[in-house]
Amino acid sequence: MIDLHHRQLSLAGIRIDALEQADLIHLLERAKSTNNNLLILNHNLHSLHHYCTNANFRAVYSKASWVYIDGMPIVWCGQLAGLPVTRKHRITFLESFDSVLAEAERYGWRVFYLGSAADVLTTGIELLRSRYPNLTLDGHHGFFAKSGEESDEVIARINEFGADILFVGMGMPIQEMWVAENSSKINASAILTSGATLDYVTGAAYRPPAWVGRFGLYGIFRMFSDPKRLWRRYLIEPIVLTRHLAIPLIRQRMRMKRKAERSAAI
Repeated sequence: MIDLHHRQLSLAGIRIDALEQADLIHLLERAKSTNNNLLILNHNLHSLHHYCTNANFRAVYSKASWVYIDGMPIVWCGQLAGLPVTRKHRITFLESFDSVLAEAERYGWRVFYLGSAADVLTTGIELLRSRYPNLTLDGHHGFFAKSGEESDEVIARINEFGADILFVGMGMPIQEMWVAENSSKINASAILTSGATLDYVTGAAYRPPAWVGRFGLYGIFRMFSDPKRLWRRYLIEPIVLTRHLAIPLIRQRMRMKRKAERSAAI
């Protein structure tokens, strides 16, 4: 059983959960067995930028059941603040995707993927069905009106399918905002935001080598693969984020250090 009290941490007032990949699988197992409606989000540098600069996006995270760490830069931020997080707490969803699908096939969970362009979705669903022939899988592309009748029709399709796990991969912050607005209408046991996962799986988007993520270089590789679209995300947003978080993180570390010194003196 995962102990929420001991896993939940504060990163300068921003909630993160010190989960490992095995914990993610366990959460999905527990959600299905207890019929919970879990909303599982993540934080990376891009999400922290939105969190610090967009009140509506910030409100989304107040609805999250769990918020895992996506990327080494968040681990480093946690360590700067004096939090007990290490490399093992980095969960990159792209690297966990196959493990989740394998467990879904094993336990008979029904999986629905919402996101990507229509052609990418079709290719991706076919590819995943070939990899996991016993997996019950369906999907819908992510290019639909995010409110009103069209959105309601997508939700109805998800519920009619009877999804146990819903992946929502429509890019940040669109996917988070849509999930927050509609999660109460969706009957899935667990909802996870998944970004461009299917685009990477199908080869529609460049996927950096797995090793670069372990050294915090994932963003650099992505930026050089698509600089016109990603230069602001990987060059400007970290500067803005530093202005918001650098001093609070250092202050948090100093407070934790003083607290530890007082405890040791008792």
